Amino acid sequence: MMRFRMFRINVEQFAILVENFPLEKLNIATGLEVKYSLEGKSLAIVMTFNFISEEEKVMLLKLNCEFQIQEDDWNGQINDSRIVVPKSFIEYLVVQTVGTARGVLHCKTEGTALNHIILPPMNVSDMINGDMIINL
Repeated sequence: MMRFRMFRINVEQFAILVENFPLEKLNIATGLEVKYSLEGKSLAIVMTFNFISEEEKVMLLKLNCEFQIQEDDWNGQINDSRIVVPKSFIEYLVVQTVGTARGVLHCKTEGTALNHIILPPMNVSDMINGDMIINL
């Protein structure tokens, strides 16, 4: 496992669009993007959560969590002029981001009718196709 530290959490977007809606029909559409910085030896997990009830957006959260990888571990992934970030490591960072999103969602909805909404467990493995290859 590569050693890392989460060094930045950025709520890129948050909006409550509808406060009254049928709870039993709430769906969550998720989006995932993985970014990197060669200079910073870091990865960013950007996740979008759209809360939808009967085709109407109820709430939106877009969160960016940035992770700095320990230099020795980053350099250890370099092979043949490319960096290979294992799928399992990306999954772990996505799990950290989802957990962070749960806390952000709770704080942002505190005192509103939507505070009871909690992100459910997610199979993040299905969101990631394979190892990330970064060409140098």
